[in-house]
Amino acid sequence: MRDLALHQITMTQGGPAGLVLFAAKAGLKKICLFTSSPKTEAGENMFPVVAAGDREEFQSLLTDHGVSIVNAEYFPVMPEIDVIEYTGALELAAELGAKRAITHIHETDTTRIADQLGALCETVRGLGLEIGLEFTGFAKGCDSLEKAVKLHEAMNLANLRIAIDALHLFRTGGTLEQLKAVDPRIIGYAQICDGPHFRQSDDYVEEAMNRMIPGEGMFPLRGLIDLLGDHVDLDIEVPHFAPGPHFDAEGWALEAIAASKELLE
Repeated sequence: MRDLALHQITMTQGGPAGLVLFAAKAGLKKICLFTSSPKTEAGENMFPVVAAGDREEFQSLLTDHGVSIVNAEYFPVMPEIDVIEYTGALELAAELGAKRAITHIHETDTTRIADQLGALCETVRGLGLEIGLEFTGFAKGCDSLEKAVKLHEAMNLANLRIAIDALHLFRTGGTLEQLKAVDPRIIGYAQICDGPHFRQSDDYVEEAMNRMIPGEGMFPLRGLIDLLGDHVDLDIEVPHFAPGPHFDAEGWALEAIAASKELLE
C-alpha cells in the first residue's frame, strides 16, 4: 500500500509536535504541517507553526519517530506581498526535510503572478524543494484545474507541480474526465477528503474547513486515485472545525486514516 500523509488541519490538537506523535502512533510515516500560517483578520496565526527556535528539537522528534514532512505550508502569492518575506519559513521547512512548499494564487495580475511564482520557485530550488501549486475556489488567480494547468505550462519550471485536492477539484467544476487529459507527471500530490455534493456555494471556505470522512460523501475518490501516478504523494486532509463539546479529535483523525487506507486497498 502507498504511504499516506496526515495533514495538520485534520488533527490540530497538540500542534506540530502532537501531529508527529499522533501520526507515528497511527502508523503513518509522513505529515503535512505549517512553518508559515495564514493569518486571521487580527494578524494572528490561524494554525500552530513550527518555530525557528525549535528546529533542532523538532528535527530530533521527526527522526526519533521515523516521520518525514511531505508538504510545508503556507506560502501564497498575494497582492502587495513579496514572496521574499517567506524565505525564513521556507529555509526552516527545508532544514526539517520537507519535500515541497505549498502555494495558492490570490494575486490576479498575470504579470505579477508570473514574477512572484517564478521568484518563489527560484528561492526553493536552491533549498532543494518543489512548489506545490494548489488551485482553490477562493484563490482567484488560480481557481480551477484548467487555470492551474495553463499556469504550469506558462511557467515551465522544473520544480513546480500541481496539487489535486478532491474538494477543490470537484467543487470548482473539475471532473475526472478533465483530469484524464492532464499529463500525470505534472501532478505532485493529492489531498483526500469527501463532500456532500459538487455544487459551488457562497460558503466555500466553511465547507473547505469542515469536510467529510472519505467514502461517506459524493466524491468519486477511487476513480480519482486511479488516475494518479505512483509518484503522487497522498495527503489526508479532513478538517472538522465545527465540533460539538464532546468531539474526539483523535478519534476523528483515526477514522479519516482508516477510511483513506480502505480506498487504497
